[in-house]
Amino acid sequence: METLPVHLFKSSFGPFLEELNAHGVRYQMRAVRSGVPMASGEALEIVKVLGSATFWPAVAAVVVAFINKRNGRKVIITTQDKTAVHAEGLSMVELEKVLKAAAHFTAIDPNPPAGSGQRRDDKAM
Repeated sequence: METLPVHLFKSSFGPFLEELNAHGVRYQMRAVRSGVPMASGEALEIVKVLGSATFWPAVAAVVVAFINKRNGRKVIITTQDKTAVHAEGLSMVELEKVLKAAAHFTAIDPNPPAGSGQRRDDKAM
């Protein structure tokens, strides 16, 4: 089973899972080992459905919906040749093409949801 790793930063975990579920994209949670340095707060893997005509359009729709639902959200796709591509502003066709070449991608929501009690900065009071 092939998967596409996704790294989720800041407040992106819940909203990104909502979009995956809404678009019917299968995923699995990646085990996080304690004591191992991590580049992101959470990680999951999208299960690739090879040969499905709707898989890449569905993943692209998840990315677009995640970005468009809230200002400041970003998705950075790292391709197999180590090129970093920012998904904001890409057409669906361009986004699908980049996702097909992806080694992994990162979803970032720098702003906590309203009423979450989380602070917007990391400074101590």
